[in-house]
Amino acid sequence: MNKDTLVTLLKYKRWIDSETLQSIKRIDTSSYAEKRHLMLRLMNHIHVVDVIFSANIIGRQHSYTALNTPETPSVEELEVSMAECTDWYIQHVNSMTPADLDETIKFSFVDGGEGEMTAMDMLNHMLFHGTYHRGAVGWLIGECGGTPPKDVLTVFLRDHNK
Repeated sequence: MNKDTLVTLLKYKRWIDSETLQSIKRIDTSSYAEKRHLMLRLMNHIHVVDVIFSANIIGRQHSYTALNTPETPSVEELEVSMAECTDWYIQHVNSMTPADLDETIKFSFVDGGEGEMTAMDMLNHMLFHGTYHRGAVGWLIGECGGTPPKDVLTVFLRDHNK
């Protein structure tokens, strides 16, 4: 996979994260408080993992000791933090060379285990991990009478990749 493809996938991620959060905003909190809270927990989990892997890619420590935070951020907080994080990825990937993408990076998992992956594998993990959890959020949105966004690359490429 080349850098241009990675950047397109990151732009897709930024778009669909935003669309998903917009759909969550439209869920009636009084009728679906528990499911809406779970949606926010899942979106926050995506964000925490994104931040963890951004730190891993640049070889820095992160402050997380779990794969979610004790507090649940608001939709508005997630809109800002998720977009900023993905913007960082886009900027960072644009600055990477093919050798940087192939570099094997050692890191520690939050449970204390040791791991190593190439930067490209970390980027792929981050992208696919979010897709998996947004699928669960989309299902919950539907369970609450909402309309989940079309979380498909073809819609992004056709309508939003300008």
